[in-house]
Amino acid sequence: MIEFIVLLLGSAHGFYLSFALLIKNNTENNANLLLALLVFSFTLRIFFIFLDVAGFIAITPHLIELDASIAFLFGPLLFLYVQKLTSPSFYRVHLLHFLPFILAIVISLPFYWQSAEFKLTWLLDIPTTQLGLWYLTLFEMIFIPIKLVLLALYMVSIYQRLIQHQANIADNFSNVEKLSLTWLIRLFRTMSLLFLCWVFNEVIAFYVDFCSGSVLGVSCQTLESIANSLKSLTEYALVVCFYLISIYGLKQPAIFTVNTRAKSIKDSLELIDSQKVDDITNTKEQQVIKDEKYQKSSLTVELSIKVFQEVSQLIHQQNLYLEPELSLLRLARKSGFSKHHLSQAINQCANKTFFDFINCLRVDHAKFLLHGENKMNVLEVSIEAGFNSSSSFYNAFKKHTQLTPSQFKKQGIPKA
Repeated sequence: MIEFIVLLLGSAHGFYLSFALLIKNNTENNANLLLALLVFSFTLRIFFIFLDVAGFIAITPHLIELDASIAFLFGPLLFLYVQKLTSPSFYRVHLLHFLPFILAIVISLPFYWQSAEFKLTWLLDIPTTQLGLWYLTLFEMIFIPIKLVLLALYMVSIYQRLIQHQANIADNFSNVEKLSLTWLIRLFRTMSLLFLCWVFNEVIAFYVDFCSGSVLGVSCQTLESIANSLKSLTEYALVVCFYLISIYGLKQPAIFTVNTRAKSIKDSLELIDSQKVDDITNTKEQQVIKDEKYQKSSLTVELSIKVFQEVSQLIHQQNLYLEPELSLLRLARKSGFSKHHLSQAINQCANKTFFDFINCLRVDHAKFLLHGENKMNVLEVSIEAGFNSSSSFYNAFKKHTQLTPSQFKKQGIPKA
């Protein structure tokens, strides 16, 4: 009964969530469209499981295996959604990703055209025709392994894309709280656990099919019980994913509204790949950097030091680190150096990403304010120091001082 209720509520919530994402889609980006399709594909899978648990499949046998190809959509849709969020220049959705899904449907057509009696017999694993035996073998020996392998490959690609995104924003933004996609990383971890449960379930189910007595000292009945438990756990986890998307969507409404964040990232990161903005030359050192020799290779150590010194001086003179939305692109336009050379100089000379470099300066300023006589509270100090939120201020301060702002303030003015 509990399984019936969970699956029913999960299906209803999933259909509603996919519809809400669809009507809030931004046609210029289509990230929410991909997420809506992903949620809808998960929901269809849950709905068919619900029909099976409720006994509707036996009543309407023509529904048997109509959902067999849906799992081929999980990996491509999640991968494309992550690509849309982390790569604003990524516009084309290559249909090649959906080729396995299309092929699975085409290959399954002869089975779908069979009679209801034929499908019920097949469902009981007692196929009486060559076609039934062929499809049972195809399903168990080919469809399931291919689904698992393809999904595993997509999961690896998604993980690499998320890690690369974290590195990109750290190299280009001084405040990354709205860009870090923490909720998506958590959702990915949940889906990874779900995937592992699915793999273990299929492996155990495979052994159960050929079990005679016991396997590795475990009885066949115990193995079957474990397989059923893992199957239920996977179903519940899939429902949890719907609710996680809803929760994180409320915390970060951008996925339910026009995706202006993607446009912002695109404007700020377009030089990473295309290098459309030319170097601006105002000093002799910058003119040297414009030379073809340095356009085709990394800066020398001497030139990196010169760039870093000049940029550091500019940052301190104009207090640029106090600007909450300071980005590498803005600093490049201010200084006249290219983003590529600025990033390289900061990484080589400060041994920090742009994010850590600017936030280190902000923390130093915050330390001065905390030990000042202005009696500012921690929240006021965080805003004054250029942080977007108290949480980002707390994390940066703890990272660079190993103390919380409150602990540091209680220490009093340090002795010289």
